[in-house]
Amino acid sequence: MRVALKFGYDGSRFWGYQRQPDVRTVEGDIINAMKKTKMILDVQESNLRSSSRTDRGASAVGNAVAIDTDFKKGEILKALNSNIEDTYFWGIAEVEDDFNPRHARQRWYRYHLDKDLDLDMLREASGLFIGEHDFRSFCKKDDKTTVRIVDSITLARGEEFIQFDIKAQSFLWNMVRRIVSVVVKYAMGEISGEDIESALGGEERDFGLMSAHPLFLMDVSYGFEFDVEPPIVHPAFLEDHERALLRTELYSMLKKRAE
Repeated sequence: MRVALKFGYDGSRFWGYQRQPDVRTVEGDIINAMKKTKMILDVQESNLRSSSRTDRGASAVGNAVAIDTDFKKGEILKALNSNIEDTYFWGIAEVEDDFNPRHARQRWYRYHLDKDLDLDMLREASGLFIGEHDFRSFCKKDDKTTVRIVDSITLARGEEFIQFDIKAQSFLWNMVRRIVSVVVKYAMGEISGEDIESALGGEERDFGLMSAHPLFLMDVSYGFEFDVEPPIVHPAFLEDHERALLRTELYSMLKKRAE
């Protein structure tokens, strides 16, 4: 049986997503929990695949992973949540044997911005990124194919932050954080719309990189529904005010997923 799992995590607790020797990562913790419960015995044999390898410090509400397992489907979420910390599994779906969570229909990221920024200016700059563009100036230079299609960008002012939501089928490494950096610089009058358009037209530019901590992978869509169960959540607030607020929002969003 092959199953896909939806899960969230607090990225501030990990040294990134992808498993690495001698440091704690999201994927490493997931593998350890699956092995501990005998859900999988070997990573290769289980054909474990992840949807999105988020940046170090970034969090998630709806990332996805898929495995082959003989474990009882109805016990998987409970077993994982009982053997893992700072990661919360809330959705499960039985999928085809060749399912790879990398092949998503759409990914949705949310970045939390200073609530005092000019919302109209943010929207003006954001509109330039919608559609198909060459994002070579908006990614880490290791990426080879840099053309992507941004489906939508929406902004809304909340009580503590402006929520910057961006959706696309796939993103380049650091792409969201670099786009946000440009949008903020435009709103603060540091760059012009012509600067943005020239970069999207292929001119090599470096507009900087925003912090990963306010970034959340909100969801990954595949065209089918997941069975949802409430996650085990143990809020633990950090002393830093901004991170505490973000952690509160993370737990709130996870709970809403289970309602």
